[in-house]
Amino acid sequence: MNALYIEGKEMSDPWIKSLSYRQSLDGLIERFELLKRQDRIAETDMYPAMETINGFLFAINSAPADISPTEWLAELMPLIELPDETPGDSFNLLISYQLHSKSRMEQQKYALPTETDPLLAIAEGSAMNSFSQGFERGYQCISSLWSALTPDELREELATQVFALTFFTSPEKAKNYIEEKSLKLRPDQLAEQILINLPKAADLHVRLGMAVLASQQVSH
Repeated sequence: MNALYIEGKEMSDPWIKSLSYRQSLDGLIERFELLKRQDRIAETDMYPAMETINGFLFAINSAPADISPTEWLAELMPLIELPDETPGDSFNLLISYQLHSKSRMEQQKYALPTETDPLLAIAEGSAMNSFSQGFERGYQCISSLWSALTPDELREELATQVFALTFFTSPEKAKNYIEEKSLKLRPDQLAEQILINLPKAADLHVRLGMAVLASQQVSH
């Protein structure tokens, strides 16, 4: 594996250690618990939670191309870094978890929140809110790639998927959409509809990324 550069630091082969899915998942959860007890404020506007990591990596892993860690690691590192730790520790956790998450995604094992209460789903700091915020930030990292590779006839489908996956980023999103479309729904009623359809939207997004990637490989 070639050396990687994260925020000006060379991350070469000696830093890289392969961790199992369980090791990387447990390691990330343990960090969030430890950082919570330290009352640490992450140097990022993303909510420090496992669901945020899952949402972000869902966007990265479902992109219609292989995304280098140099494109996204700097976004997630501030969420999990411990004071005075060896930089390679957090690097290894994220890289290992991303690789396992992508492999599981290809097996249709999606790390989606299991929230079923629409009022809780649209609340700030909820699991669904964190997932949507993570997905939105991850999608921003690779949105230009989707724009460049997605055929015109599939752009509306892509927009629908992204709308569903980012719907819970803010409680205001439901209110604004209701006003824009002049819908006779309460925000929680709209949120309930989105929750019901979210697994399908997520699956279609993954399939669309795979299909666009396959079409690029065939054309080349």
